[in-house]
Amino acid sequence: MATELLGSDQIDLTASRRALILVWQNPETRRFSKVGQIDALPHARIAFHYLPDAANVDGFVHLDEFPSFDGVYVSDEIPAFFANRILSADRRGYDKYLGWLGLSEYSANDIPFEVLARTGAGRATDTFHVVDMPVDDDDRFSSRFFISGIRYSPDADAAISTIRDGADLVLELDESNEANPKAVLIDTVEGTKLGYVPDWLCGDVHALVKSGWTLRAVAERVNADAPAHVRVLCRVEANRNFERRK
Repeated sequence: MATELLGSDQIDLTASRRALILVWQNPETRRFSKVGQIDALPHARIAFHYLPDAANVDGFVHLDEFPSFDGVYVSDEIPAFFANRILSADRRGYDKYLGWLGLSEYSANDIPFEVLARTGAGRATDTFHVVDMPVDDDDRFSSRFFISGIRYSPDADAAISTIRDGADLVLELDESNEANPKAVLIDTVEGTKLGYVPDWLCGDVHALVKSGWTLRAVAERVNADAPAHVRVLCRVEANRNFERRK
């Protein structure tokens, strides 16, 4: 795998077909910070660069694979740091796994990025996550993720057995949550608690709600027979509420 470090003026990231954000959680303060960006470029090339403030994030140090905070790393394959977070196609049950993620019809080139975005790419050995990059329009936001904490919601299994792909869900701020005042609950329209927006994304969703944006949550894919962490793929779409902003 050939990787080269280019100056930011040597690569056109506006040609990116798909962009994801790397989020790091400080293990001591528990604070989440956006530190990097990975892009799928034309001709199957992959680019990674640190975000401008990454070097100033308290406690964060560069990744071994990407030692320079300046420039853009360009490769002809998914870098190992990210590839190691994607289930191998050789693993037993891979096709079923793609089905749970709603990726059975996606091309081989698109699957790796979608797996990273939809699973969050978290590992037990570190505190990194990958999230969708907000759409370019400053007045819209869109993200997909699997609902977190389903196993801890006593009525979730029964509720999930009754909802179908495309069902509307309800977002509810849980500001009395002692562990995370920015936690965001996800309920059925009947009011049954399913779980939460994942920790690494809930700060963004909480901020959108507080800023008066209009949000819609949809159960894009329901996998009633899947493990809890991939049982409900949720899509959140948000639009800036201009009337409320005035």
